[in-house]
Amino acid sequence: MHSSSEGNKIKVLIPDGESHLLLYVVNCLSQADDVDIYVISQKKHNPMRYSRHIKGFSFCTNTDSELDWIEAINSEVMKHSIDVIMPIFETGIKKLIKNKKKLVNQGALGLLPSLKDYCIAFNKNQLAKHLEFNNLPFSKSEVVSSIKGLEKIDNLNFPIIIKPVEGFGGGQGIYKFNSIEDLQRHFKKTGCNYETLIQEYVEGYDIDCSVLCKDGKILAYTIQKGNMMGTHQFSPQFGLEFLYDDKLYKVVEKLMKSLNWNGVAHIDMRYDRFTDQFKAIEINTRFWVSVEASLIAGVNFPYLYVLASMGKSFEKPDYSFIDYVNYKGYN
Repeated sequence: MHSSSEGNKIKVLIPDGESHLLLYVVNCLSQADDVDIYVISQKKHNPMRYSRHIKGFSFCTNTDSELDWIEAINSEVMKHSIDVIMPIFETGIKKLIKNKKKLVNQGALGLLPSLKDYCIAFNKNQLAKHLEFNNLPFSKSEVVSSIKGLEKIDNLNFPIIIKPVEGFGGGQGIYKFNSIEDLQRHFKKTGCNYETLIQEYVEGYDIDCSVLCKDGKILAYTIQKGNMMGTHQFSPQFGLEFLYDDKLYKVVEKLMKSLNWNGVAHIDMRYDRFTDQFKAIEINTRFWVSVEASLIAGVNFPYLYVLASMGKSFEKPDYSFIDYVNYKGYN
């Protein structure tokens, strides 16, 4: 941990403080005594505004105008001499990538991927194609936008899972089916209101890798495997064990390099027990709920993100192979 006098504090602005991830990111940043945290939120009565860890909190009217939001960021950057602008959720990250040139201090913007690479990682269909093109382990899939589109999935083997191509999160909209008849019944009942990825189900187990990257190189990472079921089969797990697997790491390393990734990402993976491969299923192009678990294991991703964004070098941190339990699991 770095320490500095009050005058040398690193001033970090989180511009999308309405995100549910704010609590976890602030808890991590607060462990560094050389950081002052400033927050912009579109939630006026956000309880986090009263946190002793937040130096300054400002309310930005909830608006569809990206330019109004950028102006609010510029105002805070100038007012507080912000060193690092650090978006934490997909919506804010994408808006800042698109509007980078409108920032009064572009050099303060934290590590972010290009818009092209961001969209590949965020869109599950584009990611599946990217994995195949780059000779990385992948699970066969098709995209449908209507019930008639189910004619395209003759080449897929059941069981399959379906999921929204973009958006949602926390396991929402993900279902598993063992037969085409079950899948057809589901679509007839619910309709097909958005682009849906239909993907061969990987028999095996879930395992995740969290990373911080710069120009495609991994600066920090943790690997964790769930060991306590969440609220349902596809939701985040309440319990984790931290471990290392070289085969998995090499897949993630190649994937991040192929995307020339900048910033953080949380890669949902699945071990395929039939092919003995680790397959990337989804990339969360943002911070993640278990970022505090990584902190306890020894890797403070938000703080390292700040350092890397400022061009400060550090050795790739080791982490402890601990078990972690989120107390929500005891509710």
